[in-house]
Amino acid sequence: MASDRRQRETQLFGHWPFSLCHALLGRPIPGIATALLLVGTALGVRLMMGDPAPAPLLAYYPAIVIATFLGGRIAGYSATVLAWVLAWYMFVRPSGGVELRDGAGIALLVFVPSTVIVLEVVHALCTSAMDLIAAKQHLERDGEWQAEQRAHLLGVIDELQAIYDEAPVGLGLLDADLRFARINSALAEMNGFTPEDHIGRNVWDLLPDLRASAEPLLRTVLEGGEVMRGVEISGETPARPGVKRTWSEVFYPVHGPDGQRRGVGIFCVEITDLKQAREREDLLTREVDHRAKNLLAVVQSIVQMMKAQGSVAEFKEALIGRIAAISRAHSHLSENRWDGVKLQALIADELTPYGIAVDLDPVVNDLVLKSSTAQAMAMVLHELATNSAKYGALSANGSVEVLCRATALEEEALVMQWRESGGPSVTAPKSRGFGTRLIERSVTHGIGGKLDYRFLPEGVFCRISIPRSALG
Repeated sequence: MASDRRQRETQLFGHWPFSLCHALLGRPIPGIATALLLVGTALGVRLMMGDPAPAPLLAYYPAIVIATFLGGRIAGYSATVLAWVLAWYMFVRPSGGVELRDGAGIALLVFVPSTVIVLEVVHALCTSAMDLIAAKQHLERDGEWQAEQRAHLLGVIDELQAIYDEAPVGLGLLDADLRFARINSALAEMNGFTPEDHIGRNVWDLLPDLRASAEPLLRTVLEGGEVMRGVEISGETPARPGVKRTWSEVFYPVHGPDGQRRGVGIFCVEITDLKQAREREDLLTREVDHRAKNLLAVVQSIVQMMKAQGSVAEFKEALIGRIAAISRAHSHLSENRWDGVKLQALIADELTPYGIAVDLDPVVNDLVLKSSTAQAMAMVLHELATNSAKYGALSANGSVEVLCRATALEEEALVMQWRESGGPSVTAPKSRGFGTRLIERSVTHGIGGKLDYRFLPEGVFCRISIPRSALG
């Protein structure tokens, strides 16, 4: 319908002769010249009508109308005045003189005002038509601009909607009754429902576990208009039943066109993993600090116990070896984030360099010692191996047999047995040396186990009972 009307308007105002409307407006000389031409043509037509003519003034009306149509008032009145003069002349009797013909006075009296009326009506119609055309063109341009703006705004809205829907953070809108009015996929997924399941539903119908912590905050935003940032909410949702999760949220008031608060906006990011990582980091920091203090205490104890033992060179060598054993144990702890060390890894570090084979139960292969136990066990293995290499079986092409067996006892998790043979004849020392005291201290205090350490004639025998409390 609209396109048909536009087509008709184009045909009316965009084609000849309507396209000539006021074509000479503002150009007085061409307008007056056209008026003279038109009136002259009208005079010719009048003369062709003969004398007396049935309507002697009729031929001038078209000339006045056309002159006004083309040139406006100036051209119109030029044609009108000229028509008046010629009309007066046509009513003079042929016999001469200035005597008018019968009825000429009345005809002229009617002709003069009627031509003025026709002129003004035609001019007003043309002016109105031109104003309408200009208004129409303005409306069309305005309509085109509005259409472009509307298309642009729709594009922006579609883009914002896409960003809203696909944002990796949770976004939502609650009305004044705390019912979901809008929600994106990320927040819906956190809650464990589809976006469609949320719309029109009360928050606590879907997430009852969060009501106690979240509702007072939402009410504060609704009633006071306060923006709340960095709010931590913890609880369970149907997305992961039984799992306590944590979110960092921003609650902000949403206002309507009248300025009244009509709801609460939600910006939500799950920080469960981040919070757990921070807690682990804090725990690890405290653990490292604690272990560092323990390590320094162990080194200090070793130095104090060794200060009266042997020469400076022997002291230096023994101290470096023992600190290296502690260092290797701590390297494993660091790699495992202080969650413990496999016994097999400690055995490989301390015994493999001496060619000592260890008979391990398959179960023992995967046993993990606690961080506190690992350090003490590393010291024990280091002392046993170095003592054997200096004074025992390994110093004289003897052999060392090491067994590790898991037990079914309630308190005892496994037993490690060390037996030397084929070395120099062994006699029990009159007093305990530093190595023996270090092994006893490490087993009883560091591991919390039991020690059977004997100097048999064929070689050293050591049995270590490791409790279940020492395992990670």
